[in-house]
Amino acid sequence: MQEELSATSYKSVLLTVGVATAATVLVLLARKYVNMGELDATLTQLNNTINNTISDTLPVLGLQEEKNLICRDKPILILGETYVLSEDEEEFKAKCKSFLWFSYRRNFRAIGGTTFTSDRGWGCMLRCIQMLYSHTLLRHYYWDTGRAWRWPRDIPGMYNTILRDFLDDPNGIYSIQQIAKAGCSAGKDVGTWFGPNTAAQSIKILKEFDKKLNLCVNIVMDNFMCIEDIKFYAKEDGETFSPLLLIVPLRLGLNECNEVYTSNLKHCFDIPQSVGAIGGRPNSAFYFIGYQDDKLLYLDPHVTQESVPPDDIDLSQIPDETYHTEKVDLLPLYNLDPSIAVGFYCHSEDDFDRLCNEFEETILKGPGALFEMTHKRPAYMSPPSRTPLDKLPDNYTAEYDEVNTEDCSDSDGFEIISNS
Repeated sequence: MQEELSATSYKSVLLTVGVATAATVLVLLARKYVNMGELDATLTQLNNTINNTISDTLPVLGLQEEKNLICRDKPILILGETYVLSEDEEEFKAKCKSFLWFSYRRNFRAIGGTTFTSDRGWGCMLRCIQMLYSHTLLRHYYWDTGRAWRWPRDIPGMYNTILRDFLDDPNGIYSIQQIAKAGCSAGKDVGTWFGPNTAAQSIKILKEFDKKLNLCVNIVMDNFMCIEDIKFYAKEDGETFSPLLLIVPLRLGLNECNEVYTSNLKHCFDIPQSVGAIGGRPNSAFYFIGYQDDKLLYLDPHVTQESVPPDDIDLSQIPDETYHTEKVDLLPLYNLDPSIAVGFYCHSEDDFDRLCNEFEETILKGPGALFEMTHKRPAYMSPPSRTPLDKLPDNYTAEYDEVNTEDCSDSDGFEIISNS
């Protein structure tokens, strides 16, 4: 007759070998007494519960983070605008709160073919590209208002339509589910880290399916920008320049950011066309919106919130309070990971020409030039072509036999961290 596992037995194991080892021992013991199919299902459910409810009170690595306080009497540059807290505190808070803030969420609909119902621990770069791209769309649709647009003014309005596309819903074109699946085309399994370039490429892919949006997304590759080629892509009909989101992935050092680049990097946030940057430090991605002295100002996605159920949402009444925050942090430039991508939005061809002139006068000067730019295509380069992306069908769903989280490398310079 089979012996029963008593509560005393569990307690004895826990006291003897500790919680972590006890878990392994109990699984081994359970194999003798429990149907293995039922056990696997129970363990899967338990794993999802842990991932979806774990607290973000402490940083992911369990260490106390160094806090860098904003100086009240020194200027803060945010995407071409200057603030001093001692004089502009309320306007500064209103500006920060007007960005759409995307953070970790839990209990959303599983990403196609996987058991992931939370992006905690791996989705911070995806949330950062959501922030950069959503700010681009706000700039695009509220161009007449300019950077003076503030939340919650003009709600309901186009703002709600933009936010709806980013909710954690497989039907949302820029949802966490769609960005994660688009990353698979770059060889990134769901649940693995994206670098800035992969995140940007995913958004570029998804834009191809947003037929209502008149916007060209162009990603500068290999630190080389050809103005002639960018205008070619922005003029799909050969004549009319479409509004442009220009993303420039950069590598500013080997294992750490070389200080020779820091001055020009800060200049990126002085430029009026700037829509911020995505990057961070190893194991953590942030959405950078400005700087003070030698520290970058950022919105932090590392807060886990409950997902907003997308079903039956009234477009005019989206509960959006958790998509805005006035809390911003500073990251010293010496802590910055060398892999970063900067973004710029140009509403017209004249606006793009002004941006290129600004590049020549600022970030492309000196030994810390961020990349190379030319007006005409060099003879050795092949001419650009509008080869369409491999279109995903309307009912596209990514299927995965197995989610691989063992490969911890990323060509963009970020590393995988464990959820345990």
